[in-house]
Order: sequence, then structure tokens, then C-alpha cells
Amino acid sequence: MAIELTEAPTKGSLRHEFETGLPAADVWEIYGGLLVGDLIPQLLPEVLSKVKLIEGDGSVGTVLLVTFPPGAPGSDFFKEKFIKVDNENYIKEVLVTEGGFLDHGFQKYLVRIEIIRKEEPKRRHP
Repeated sequence: MAIELTEAPTKGSLRHEFETGLPAADVWEIYGGLLVGDLIPQLLPEVLSKVKLIEGDGSVGTVLLVTFPPGAPGSDFFKEKFIKVDNENYIKEVLVTEGGFLDHGFQKYLVRIEIIRKEEPKRRHP
């Protein structure tokens, strides 16, 4: 008698929230386009060694090649494609298309960045 084992599809998510005192528009200037890819290798070279623009201008369809530093555990690189860039609501979605977590069994890996405006407290008039 043979027993066939099949893996059930798995799905998960990870959420991280960070509050800053900066205006949402200023934070979006960094995360909404290509600037974050320039800054991270400069500020955190132990996390990412290089981010190279393969195609696009920071809008939907942009493709980046992200390289990890030598000796970093896991994959050497990943490619990502911007699939949503909403400049009004400060939402960006990026799909990993090659390497990274896809090399480790993930079928899909999507990063969603959403900058949420914090409401200003209402001022009372004297």
C-alpha cells in the first residue's frame, strides 16, 4: 500500500507598524519611489549592498535588482516589480519576481507599504 503525501498550500502575512513624527508626504517621498533603494545600501550596507534599476522610473512596472552583501544568509539577490503605486493614498505594492524568498519555497512574496496620515489634534479657539 502506497501513501501519497501532498503539501497543503500555505499562506501567511507579516505586519510591522512604525510611527514617526514626520509628515506623511515626507515619508512617502522616500518610500513611494526609488529613493529608498538609494538610501538603504548607504545607511544599512550590512542589510542590502546594492539596488539597481533594471527598468522603469519608480511608477508601476518598475523592476529593481536587489543584492545582499557577501556572506549574508539565504539568497544572493532578488528582483522586484512595482505593481501598485498610489501617490494619493501613499500605497505601494512590490512583487518579488525572482530570487529571495522564492528560492526558499515561497510561491508568491508581496510587500505592501502604506503610509498613514495621522490626524492632527483639533485646536480650540479661545
